[in-house]
Order: sequence, then structure tokens, then C-alpha cells
Amino acid sequence: MPSQDTMSILIHLGWPQFLKENLMKPLVSIIIANRNDTAMLLVTIRSCIEEFRALYPGQGEIVIADNSDPKVYQRILKDIPSGYVREGTIKVVRQDFPCLFTARELAIQNSQGEFIICLDSHMLAGRNMIARLVRFMIERSNDPTVGFAHAPILWVHQHERNARHDRDMSTNELGDWGQLYHDERPITWKGMPWICRREWFLDKENGLGGYGAFSQHHLSWGGGDMHIGIKPWLLGFQNWSVPCSPGIHIGPFPSDENKSADIVKVGTADGPYTYRVWANSGRGPHAIGFLVSCYVLGGEPMMKRNSEIIKKRFGSCIDIEKYWSAAIEYGKDEKAWLDKRRKFTMEQLQLHFLKIGPKK
Repeated sequence: MPSQDTMSILIHLGWPQFLKENLMKPLVSIIIANRNDTAMLLVTIRSCIEEFRALYPGQGEIVIADNSDPKVYQRILKDIPSGYVREGTIKVVRQDFPCLFTARELAIQNSQGEFIICLDSHMLAGRNMIARLVRFMIERSNDPTVGFAHAPILWVHQHERNARHDRDMSTNELGDWGQLYHDERPITWKGMPWICRREWFLDKENGLGGYGAFSQHHLSWGGGDMHIGIKPWLLGFQNWSVPCSPGIHIGPFPSDENKSADIVKVGTADGPYTYRVWANSGRGPHAIGFLVSCYVLGGEPMMKRNSEIIKKRFGSCIDIEKYWSAAIEYGKDEKAWLDKRRKFTMEQLQLHFLKIGPKK
């Protein structure tokens, strides 16, 4: 039987008509970009499969866009539960170059769900997190201003009180972590886990338009979450908090000075092993995306406002002066696209964020 959350969804929609129109395709697609995660990817998959039990049978699918090294990719194909692949619950699509953002977009393009939920390839889905996010979106299906809705995020080594829904933008756009909320409310921005309407994400005319410059130029991972987190607000949409169990991010965690190294060795009882390849997760050092995002969202004034905090956080990984003009070049097409459609300037949005953001 479906969970109480799903029963509420079905009743809200009108049970018979909902079953007739929607049981032939997934309601929600979990999209995962993977690069060289193996066992952790399998843990993420299993976590999602278990959470699909809170939905009606057949209402969930997992779409993985994989750009792992070829030997790792072959291992992944061998290890993923083949029964779920045969029945269509899991789909794997191949990307032949490293880029987190094009991989996520590729997964979305190959998904079928009305809604998409973005997870990393090393996460645990919180109990009923997926069902709760879906319920939120369905209950607000007549609200065209909804952008992303966020479950809180928590790291596996932390106490649950460390879960957070948003970023505090009172000092700079990059923002420190904000708060956990126990009600539904507009929030600033945060990375995954998020849910949104699939068509809205991909729509380049009246929706978000995807990752824009990040996927266009195959940029490495830094800055992309901030980019698509703030962009909805500039376009006139809102991000929301959803009170539910958090998505849990799994470690281990390379130190900051190693985040731009080709190979990170992490010590274990069995000796060191390669965990994450940071530098070749896309074009450019991983922090260049923050410069690109600042330029697209708020032009050079936003780049200048955030240059010190970018240098402080990522100075060991990027020479800001060296990449300044390159970031402008990477971002010029999307900035032109956004400037035609924006409802607010970044400065206007900052004033709004001071009202809705975390309270000190």
C-alpha cells in the first residue's frame, strides 16, 4: 500500500483520474550525475529504491548520467542491480567527457517524471524525503512561481541539528550556511537535494533554462549550485523549504588544499585509496564557476563584491586575476539571455533576501 503521504497526494488529485493518467509513467525521476563513485553510488541507489516504497508502484525512477573513467564505468554497469535496469526503474546514460552540469542535464533529458529530484552520487535519501518533496510540488501545482523546493541537507558525520535548508546571504552571495526550518517558506538558495518541475528546468523561454554557461562550456563543479539557486529569483520564481528528513551527504572529505589535485588519497585501515578526482570534473579549476556565476547573475559589480570571499575560500585552487576575463567570456551568452528575462537586479534581490533569509 502507498504511504500516508502518497495517499494524501492521490486523494488531493482525485484518486481514479490520477491512477488512470499517471500510472503508465513515473511521477518523479531521481537524477544523479556520477564520476568514479562505485560503492557509494550503489548505496545512493539502494536508498532511493527503499524510499520509492512510499510512492505508488512504478511512480519513481533513477536516471544516472555517468562520465566515469572507462574502467570504472564498466564496473558500474556490472554492479548496478540488473533487475531494476530491466524493469526500467534504473536507467544509465553515458557521457564521454567530465562535467557535472551537462551530466545532470543529460539525466534530466532522459527522464520521464513530471518532477525531478537532484541527488549527488554519494547520498542517503531521508525517510519519506522523496514522498514529502513530491507532495509539496503537487499541492502547489497551480502556483506558477514555484522554482526549487529543498529538503534540508546534512553530512553523514554530523548531528541532525546541523541540517540546513538555505544559505545566509546577509554578507555575500556565496553565503554561509543558514538554518533548518520547520515550516514551508521562501528561502534564498542551497544545493541539492532539490525538486522542481522537469519542464520548468529545461524551458529556455519561460523557465529556468538549465545550467546555462556551466553546461555550455563544460565547467567544473564549483559555483553551479549557487548559480541555479539564485537564478530562479532573478527570473521571478521562488525557492522553498520543505520540512522533512534531510538528504545525507556521505564522506570521506578531502582537505581544501587537495581539492584541485588530480588524485586525492584518503587513508583507511586497508591503506590509501583514490576517492575523488576534483581537477578533471570539468573545464577549468573547480572554483572558476563562482566567478562565472557572479558575472552572469550580477555582472562585474557582483564579481568585485565577491572577489575577496572567493579568494579566501578558494585561493589555493584558483588565481582570480588570471581567470577574471575568462569567466566573463564564459558567461557572456547566458548573461545576455538572463538580462532579457530578469525581473530583478541582483541588488534588488539582495534587499529581498535580507527580509526572507536566516534570522540572526
